[in-house]
Amino acid sequence: MLYTPFNFMCIIIMTMSSIMAMSSSNWMFMWAGMELNLLSFIPLIMLTNSNQETEAAIKYFLAQALGSSIMLMSSLSLWFSSSAPMNFMSSILLMSLILKIGMAPCHLWYPSVMTSISWMSCFILSTWQKLAPLMIITFVMTGTSTNILLFLGAMNALIGGAIGMNQVHLRTIMAYSSITHMGWMISLAAMNKFIPTIIYFLLYSMLIAPIFLIFQKFSISTSAGMNKLMSKAPILQALIPIMLLSLGGLPPLTGFIPKWMTIEIMSQSNPYILLVLIMGAMMNLYFYLNITFNMLLSPTLSPHPHLSFMHMPMNYWMVTSISLLLLTPVLMLI
Repeated sequence: MLYTPFNFMCIIIMTMSSIMAMSSSNWMFMWAGMELNLLSFIPLIMLTNSNQETEAAIKYFLAQALGSSIMLMSSLSLWFSSSAPMNFMSSILLMSLILKIGMAPCHLWYPSVMTSISWMSCFILSTWQKLAPLMIITFVMTGTSTNILLFLGAMNALIGGAIGMNQVHLRTIMAYSSITHMGWMISLAAMNKFIPTIIYFLLYSMLIAPIFLIFQKFSISTSAGMNKLMSKAPILQALIPIMLLSLGGLPPLTGFIPKWMTIEIMSQSNPYILLVLIMGAMMNLYFYLNITFNMLLSPTLSPHPHLSFMHMPMNYWMVTSISLLLLTPVLMLI
């Protein structure tokens, strides 16, 4: 990502607008905050002005504009019209937020945009851009749409896992993995569990950050490109599989913590929804295992003599990620 004053200004506006949307109690200010967030993120997508990034920016704008229009229409209907059916308009409002996040059944734009943008833009789109709609759903929609949210959570876990198993492009795999994780987060939100939802989101963000930084550093787009990664930094042959399996939720790695927490919360009240979530997580773990086996069993080239892993810019992220991997085993011993 190019650190120019204009990009820095866009990052500040993107950050402040999301905080504005999350901290507001008025639907109009929530809508305005997410619109500012949309307009500030589009220039960050189009950093190189390539045709792919331009196409992705247009797709992202159209999806977000449609979601904002539906959100504005439904919120105004709830505000002004006393004759509007409350449950119906609340469901429409919820679907507008689901569209803005990129969750099923309004998810088709999300993998398409992820495939065409840089890894750093993918990271922002997978984390910060989803935070404001997720918090609005958690704070506002859980009281009126609990059953719908549980159904959407189960649907996203299954769709993300099932479709992700058939993908080869790493950005598309990460997109459907994000859809699966959002299914777990929405299920936690439906149970009125605000703190566990935030913990899940934060752990997910910290786990994908070093992975996306490594893929950005070495320009990795497909699982076949892992051979280039292994030849330049052989130590990553051990670290990348561990981080991917942790992201997939394999116990006792750190990525299992939020799933363990969700299982504890939902095991008594919603065992059938929990079973569907676990099935989606198992499919999610399958394609991470597939990437891991292909990486470890494929022949690698000789290491690059002039590239030292310890001089990479993402070294601090890597140390943080490795430290986090030890978190779950320590907790299990307490």
